[in-house]
Amino acid sequence: MEKPTTIDKPTTVQPQIGTWANLPTEEVDRKPKVEFDINIAKDLVFMTNEPREYQGDNGAYYIFDVEENKQPKVVMTSAWSLLRALKLIGELEGKRLQITKKMEKGKQFFEVNEVKNKVL
Repeated sequence: MEKPTTIDKPTTVQPQIGTWANLPTEEVDRKPKVEFDINIAKDLVFMTNEPREYQGDNGAYYIFDVEENKQPKVVMTSAWSLLRALKLIGELEGKRLQITKKMEKGKQFFEVNEVKNKVL
């Protein structure tokens, strides 16, 4: 007698309760992601006030539309320190922010500073 073939569980993400209002219906655009290296500041212009919110295997994550060197990109993150700093800025659309990924005592965090435009 042959053993039955085992079927692996599908790798699809199961929605969490209470996520109906946050399920995306738009196509996910595949803009390149901003990559943050330790102690290297990124100068970004935010294109919208709020991110798109998605539910992943490890919880919620957020996608912000930005421009880096006038090129459209996205910041994809679930990093609490970055999300909190961006929330404290308030209105993001049109703002130029300098974001630096830091590491201290084995802990990663982000510094966010608004870059004021200089009037010539």
